[in-house]
Amino acid sequence: MSSCKPQKQNTNTQPTDAITTEQNSLSASTSLFTEEDANKALAFINSYVDRCNQNRELNSNMEWVYSSKLTTPSFNATLKAIIDQAYKDDPELGLEADPIFDAQDYPEAGFELDTFDKQKGALVVKGKNWADFRLALQLVKVNGATLVDGCGSIRIPENERAER
Repeated sequence: MSSCKPQKQNTNTQPTDAITTEQNSLSASTSLFTEEDANKALAFINSYVDRCNQNRELNSNMEWVYSSKLTTPSFNATLKAIIDQAYKDDPELGLEADPIFDAQDYPEAGFELDTFDKQKGALVVKGKNWADFRLALQLVKVNGATLVDGCGSIRIPENERAER
């Protein structure tokens, strides 16, 4: 399968008990996130856009996500579980949409910050040349590092996802 436009999406975003271990090391909920933290999230999603623009294979893109060091182990495990389940359900088609973008298409020019809740680490980005395309991301602090713990349909509850 090529590019970031997979064929079938499983929207089950609930983590399993085995993939929530980093929650024990999360900092207190009173921690404030900074603009630098938001920039890390932007760096992650814009780097992913760059990879997708190069029409790389889905497996190559997922390996990049897993090794990016900008995402939590739970994010990676949830993403892998979504992909594995989609291919188990339909080996020929796999995913219908990219779970990171929570869509089939994406703003090829990348994203910029739209809103940022510094208290919660929740942000919404919008397409640079597609302002109506918004994407929710969730940050967490793990052992002092700011990581992406949710993006698109991965670990973002349906009622908190950006509307389209």
